[in-house]
Amino acid sequence: MVNICGKGFIGTTSSVSSMTIAELYQSRKDDPRWNTSYPLNPSDWESYRVPGSLSFENEQRLSFYIHIPFCRQLCSFCEYTRMLCPDECTQREYLLAIASDIERFKHKYQGFTLLGFDIGGGTPTALSESNFSLLMQTYQSALSGLVLDNAYEPSIEATFNTLSEQKLKAMSNAGFRRLSLGVQSSCSSVLRQHQRGYSDEPAMAAWLNKAWDNGIQKVNLDFMYGLDGQNRTTIRQDIDLISRLRPQQVTLYELRPNMISTTQNFSKEALFDQYSQYYDGLIAMGYKARFGQNTFSVDSTDEGVSSYLRERMLNGVAYKGFGMSAQSMNSSGVGYNWGKLASAPQEKLRADGYPEQFTYLLPPAELAAKYMAISAYNGSFSIGRLKNLAVDETLLNEILDFAIDEGLLYRGSIDRIFVTRKGFKHYGALFSLFSLGS
Repeated sequence: MVNICGKGFIGTTSSVSSMTIAELYQSRKDDPRWNTSYPLNPSDWESYRVPGSLSFENEQRLSFYIHIPFCRQLCSFCEYTRMLCPDECTQREYLLAIASDIERFKHKYQGFTLLGFDIGGGTPTALSESNFSLLMQTYQSALSGLVLDNAYEPSIEATFNTLSEQKLKAMSNAGFRRLSLGVQSSCSSVLRQHQRGYSDEPAMAAWLNKAWDNGIQKVNLDFMYGLDGQNRTTIRQDIDLISRLRPQQVTLYELRPNMISTTQNFSKEALFDQYSQYYDGLIAMGYKARFGQNTFSVDSTDEGVSSYLRERMLNGVAYKGFGMSAQSMNSSGVGYNWGKLASAPQEKLRADGYPEQFTYLLPPAELAAKYMAISAYNGSFSIGRLKNLAVDETLLNEILDFAIDEGLLYRGSIDRIFVTRKGFKHYGALFSLFSLGS
């Protein structure tokens, strides 16, 4: 067994130098920082920061993302840049700035194939009716002149209390067939602890039917585990709600306390048990997923995500983000737009667009770390992707052998590796092992 040297998942050498793979895994198993977040601290990448922005000159296939940072209320578990929804004039200025940014990007980079396009936040449907229509026009204009991949499937996020029939019609007319709605928990007391409003079941059912009637073919419901106040009873309540609403897709997100600077209230064992309860309940009612995957679908041929997330999560394909603090990634680095890390994001609104504020050109080990953190959502990763990043193949094979011998991973194909039940209990520690490179 080789000793681990060089930069690791945490971006430092001292904590991993001279450790064996087994020792490194043991040291990280119960550390709450190891989840799907990377870098663990923005300062970890400070030495890789460069002026300017990422180049997409060599990216032939990529996806787009628009970030709408406006919300009707600010939930305490949200780690993303957001603010209370401003007046209509400010909303409009924000959308016009994004539209200009997209057109500038399209003028600079041409000839690429668009794989996916997600609109998230924040809450895109928190926009006024007229500004939501403008958002849909911006989306359609962004597609003009672009080549769309055969598997292209855009998606938009919403909450039940910000929907309207006019907005549903506008998103359907613009070509959206997938809608992702945040529920997080069906228990009002859990939601209140996180400053989030509650939608009752009759209202949810009515909006789902209206979405389907307006041509939305796939509705996804987001739930979270690891929230204050959650227990087996509240999770059983969530599962029962899903069984009655019957959305086409369900996504489970683990609370990432290190990203919102709060204490982890549940051990890795407890989080594993919460996920397992959701998993067993969803599988029993006919949803399809591998254990360790966070997306569930009634269609066994569907990963349960939009094409933007599918390409990003499974294959590590490039993406360009537009709007405040939106993230971008190409084959050599990661960038974050203006407003990232802002303590008062409402003061960072700009009429002239949102250029990259933090741009990092990363070595192979750091690119691998970022890919592995994202792929952990799916509980799988591509060996070919890691090899393309020029990681140390000898070390890669050593780590693979260790993880497979310990029953933490298994080979699904020549290229695809999947997490086992045993491995998922400490998936963050496990996946972080593969972020090591030469």
